[in-house]
Amino acid sequence: MSLNRYQEHVVIMTVIYNELTDYLYGDRINVRDAEELIKGTALSLYDEEVATDYMKNTVFCSLSKYGEIVRVFTPHLKSWRWERIPALSRAIIIMTYSHYYYVEKVNRNIVIDVAVNLTKTYVDEKQAGFVNALLDEVIK
Repeated sequence: MSLNRYQEHVVIMTVIYNELTDYLYGDRINVRDAEELIKGTALSLYDEEVATDYMKNTVFCSLSKYGEIVRVFTPHLKSWRWERIPALSRAIIIMTYSHYYYVEKVNRNIVIDVAVNLTKTYVDEKQAGFVNALLDEVIK
C-alpha cells in the first residue's frame, strides 16, 4: 500500500522538522540521505517504508536550499525573526516553498491551503493565519 499525498506531506514535514531541530547550526543544515530519512519516518508514522520521487525531491530541496529559502522569507517577516517562528511552522513553510518552486509547479492556492491545513492540525489556528499570510506574500 502506498501513502496518499496528505500522508506524504506529513512525512515530509516531519523529516524537515526533525532535521531542523537536530542539525540546524546558524544558517546551515546537514543534508543526509533523504530516502533513508523518509523511509524511517514513513515507517514510524504509517507502518510503510515509502520514499517516492516527490518526497525525496521535496526533502532534498528543502534541506539543501534551506539558507536560500530563509533569505527569501526574511524580508517579509516584518517584526519577526525566522528563529522565533515555531520549528514545525518553519518546516511547513520550507516544504511548501520547495514544493512550489523546486519540485513541481502546482496551483499556488492549493499548496498554501495544504500548508494552512497542516499548520492548523499540527501547530495551532493562530499560526495557521501567520503561515497563510506569509506564504501568500512570498509565493507569487
